[in-house]
Amino acid sequence: MAAFGAGVLFGMWWVPYQKRRGITSRDIYKGVDGVPRAGGLIALVAAAVGYGIISASVWAAVPLLVVALAVGLLGLVDDLRGVHEYARVLFPVLLAFVLARAVDVRLTIPAVGLFYGATGWLAVLAIPVMTNAFNMLDPVNGFLPAANVAVAASLAAVAAVRGQVDAVYLLMIHMAASLALYLYNKYPAKTFNGNVGSYFLGAGLSTLAVLYDLVPYLILAGLPFVVNGALIIFTSGGIKAREKIARPTYLRDGVVYQDCSSPIISLVRVAVSDRPMGEYDVFKTLTVAVAASSALTAALAFFLRLLNMPI
Repeated sequence: MAAFGAGVLFGMWWVPYQKRRGITSRDIYKGVDGVPRAGGLIALVAAAVGYGIISASVWAAVPLLVVALAVGLLGLVDDLRGVHEYARVLFPVLLAFVLARAVDVRLTIPAVGLFYGATGWLAVLAIPVMTNAFNMLDPVNGFLPAANVAVAASLAAVAAVRGQVDAVYLLMIHMAASLALYLYNKYPAKTFNGNVGSYFLGAGLSTLAVLYDLVPYLILAGLPFVVNGALIIFTSGGIKAREKIARPTYLRDGVVYQDCSSPIISLVRVAVSDRPMGEYDVFKTLTVAVAASSALTAALAFFLRLLNMPI
């Protein structure tokens, strides 16, 4: 696929370029300095190529490209220069409301049917919610792009059951872009995703869900992201930058332990509360959780089709 190839080729240039320009961070798990920190641009470029190719025949590719690129580029600016946390939250909200005015947005509740009323305003809230939820759960090498493949695959299955062929094509592009990024972010990572990665992938997937009335399925498939975000926000007393909250875990000799002195609860802390884990064990635990929620989401759509109920 063109998107995957474009992402891989771009990554061959972008990863060493970041090193040359000092766009790097420390890999705390391995004690290694100089790891490129904005690798998510690989997924952005890959998806942009794919959406651009298909935009002539699929109308949704245009608003999808505009919203996802805008949010992704905000993440890139944050990686390079820094952006205030409220700007990171409010900008996707603004774009979401613009999208609600620009296109006909619907909200169908599985097994219930079309939800009438302010459906557009409710559905588009998935964009800022999921964008920030993805950003808050990117703890270890390879997890975020792998999770995006699983969630997008489940949404593609739902779209296929509904007969939404265009949505399937766009979700396949999202998976291709995520896989291209995974090649560089998998353990041991050649590059981190950065905010450009988490923001672009979160905005892209949630905008797709809004355009094709898949928001409830996105929330179900991405439930680990939603739960993690809710835990952190409620236990920290609001929306705060990472450096402004007490970390819920600590690292010793490459092993993650929960920090019982911290009031913050996260999904990683819950995962290591029974026993400390190494980085790859955390990756497996979180990936299994997202794979399970994604599989159950796809199964729900097939089950509703068998019962001839609203999907």
